[in-house]
Amino acid sequence: VMALITQSVNVPLNNANKAAGDPNRIRDLAKVRRRFNEARWVRWNRVRAVAAVVAFGLLAQALMLYGGA
Repeated sequence: VMALITQSVNVPLNNANKAAGDPNRIRDLAKVRRRFNEARWVRWNRVRAVAAVVAFGLLAQALMLYGGA
């Protein structure tokens, strides 16, 4: 889930931001920021974080149940 979100949402948004060029040479930073869609990036980053916590919890549970076997 985390890899899918990263590849389909976060990376394309980050790449679009990077494609805008050097921040010192961009004339309209506000336009670049609006196009970045920060709210979408944050929303999906939170989903990714929750998925990571759940995955860690499941790993910890599996280790507790089956680690000594």
